Amino acid sequence: MSNRGSSPSGARGGPAPAAPANERELIRRIILEGDYQTLVDEADRIGSELVKQRLTTSQIRNVFGEVKRLQMRFDANRLRMLKPKLAYMGARAGHGGQRLREVMSAAVDAVFSGNPSDPEVLQRFQRMVDFFEAILAYHRAHGGRDR
Repeated sequence: MSNRGSSPSGARGGPAPAAPANERELIRRIILEGDYQTLVDEADRIGSELVKQRLTTSQIRNVFGEVKRLQMRFDANRLRMLKPKLAYMGARAGHGGQRLREVMSAAVDAVFSGNPSDPEVLQRFQRMVDFFEAILAYHRAHGGRDR
């Protein structure tokens, strides 16, 4: 029996496999506290991993484009809908896509931690955008290609 198109957990399109607890905590610190040194260090490490897992720049940019559109006109519900888009991309893009799904799902969760109507949500979202942009930049710097 084939598990083509299924996630590593076996649940096609199911919940994102959780990033390791310590990584989730680092992502929370980046998003909630604005720890930019950790942002740079983690983005470098994750960008390098995504190159090794053969995720293409185009695959990352498909999701990044939606994030940039949200940056121009923030809508909390559209940000929440990023998680299904990440699930779809992750199912199509293999291990690298699943890895990006883990990381960015944790970042979206961090944006909405606490009171969702809190004005801090916009600041946390901006930190998420900065984190994603840094991952994309390091992916390219480590040799990430379109094909």
